Amino acid sequence: MQSSQSVIILLLVANLVATIWFGLNKEVHQSTSVAENAATHELPPVVNSETRVNLYNKFAKAFNAANYDALYDMFGPAAKAQFTKETAFAEFGKLTKFFHSVESGAFTHSELAGTKGNTNFYVLYYVVKLHENSEFGTSGTLKITVAVQGSEYQVYGIRLNAG
Repeated sequence: MQSSQSVIILLLVANLVATIWFGLNKEVHQSTSVAENAATHELPPVVNSETRVNLYNKFAKAFNAANYDALYDMFGPAAKAQFTKETAFAEFGKLTKFFHSVESGAFTHSELAGTKGNTNFYVLYYVVKLHENSEFGTSGTLKITVAVQGSEYQVYGIRLNAG
């Protein structure tokens, strides 16, 4: 009986030593989810306050003038590869038909939408005041999605919602 207790104690001590040994000598790699990153993210320097204001101003000026070429030109090459200019023009036409124009707007916050390889995707949120003839009320949200890779960014999406 005593020898079986000694063996059990010896095995428990060996297990404890092995656990401590591998725990201290193993590199720990913590992976975080997109939700965890989104809760603690900071926009990279390339998407600074001046860039955010410029993006809004470009959008508002082109949208209010119904200049669909300028709106399409806001998109980066990767986004343009995913849809035709005609498709973009049709969608922008619907937006101007229902919202008429954007009177004013301001950046409110951003979210980390995801990561693919070495590219991070951020959604920039702007609260906007819409024209009084807007079919959906006079307030809304402008969302501009940007992809950031190193010290460069490109626009991937533009969405205007009422509300």
